Amino acid sequence: MIDLEKEGIYKRGKRKGQERSALGISDEVSFSKYGNTEDIWLSRSAFDDFKKCKRCFYLIRKRGFIPPGIPAFTINSTTDKLLKKEFDECRKKQKSHQILIDKKLEHVIPYQNNETAVNVYGDPIIPSKSKIPYEKMDAWRTNAHGLQARFKKTNFVLFGSVDDIWLNTKSNSLILVDYKSQANEKSVSQETYWEGDFKIGYQRQLDFYFYLLTHQDLKEKVSDDAYLLVVNARGLEDKFENKLLFEPTLIHTKVKFNYLEKEIEEMIKVFNSDDVPESNKLCKNCAYARQRSVIDKLKNE
Repeated sequence: MIDLEKEGIYKRGKRKGQERSALGISDEVSFSKYGNTEDIWLSRSAFDDFKKCKRCFYLIRKRGFIPPGIPAFTINSTTDKLLKKEFDECRKKQKSHQILIDKKLEHVIPYQNNETAVNVYGDPIIPSKSKIPYEKMDAWRTNAHGLQARFKKTNFVLFGSVDDIWLNTKSNSLILVDYKSQANEKSVSQETYWEGDFKIGYQRQLDFYFYLLTHQDLKEKVSDDAYLLVVNARGLEDKFENKLLFEPTLIHTKVKFNYLEKEIEEMIKVFNSDDVPESNKLCKNCAYARQRSVIDKLKNE
C-alpha cells in the first residue's frame, strides 16, 4: 500500500504556512501529556509495537519516525460505536444485555461509575468542548485519556482506552471486554477463535488493560475472566438490501499478567537506550526499509 500525505498547507507547528510534504519524521516529538514534560507516556499500542518489533517501536516512539498509515477501519469503528450505545442503555438501567442473558450471564451488567475521572496527577479530566469533567467510564473509553497508571516509581506512565467493563454482581468483580468486528463465512467459536498469530495481540491487549485496571484504587476487585464480543458478518444472505447482518459471539479468556512487568521494564530499557535495537526478522516494515535503502543509495551516488 502507498500512503500519501494530504495536500495543502500546514496549519500548526514549526511548518505552519508551508506546503505539505511527506517528511517521514516528526519535527515535534512529544512523550508528555497534560503539560507535564517530566513524564513519558506510552500507550497500549506502543507496547504492542514493542512486542512486534523493537526497532520499529524505538524509531517511531523515541525518534519520531512516521510509518506509512493504513486506511481507517470505519466498519469496525461503527460497530464499536453502536455496541457501546446498546450497552450504555443497559448501563443506565443497570440491567443485563440480551447477549449476556442468552449465555446465562444475566448476573453480569455493564459497569457504572459516576465518580469524576482524574489523571495520574490527581487532576479532573475535563473535555475541551463541554468543560464538564468526565465520569470514570467515559474517560476510560476515550483514546486521549483512557485508563492510566504510573509504572512503579518511574517517570513512565502507561495508558490505554477500553471498549467496555462489565460487573459480575454475584462476586462484585470487574470484567474487561473488547469488541471485535470481522467478516468470515465460518461461524465464530470458542474452540477455534484463538487460532492465528495475530490473535496473540488480542490477548496481550486484554492483559495490558487488566494491569491498568488493577491500579485504579477501586472498591471492586478485578476478575481474571475477560471477554471478546465478536460480531461476524458471514455474508450468506441472498441480497445486500442495504444492510449487513452480524452474528455476535462471546469469546472467553483468562488474562495473563505475570509476564507484563518484566516486559514493560524491557520496553522502558529499550526506550531509554541510545542504541537502535535489532529488528524482528519477521518485520516487513524493516525488510522493506532495508531493500529500499539499497536502491536509494545507488540512485544518490
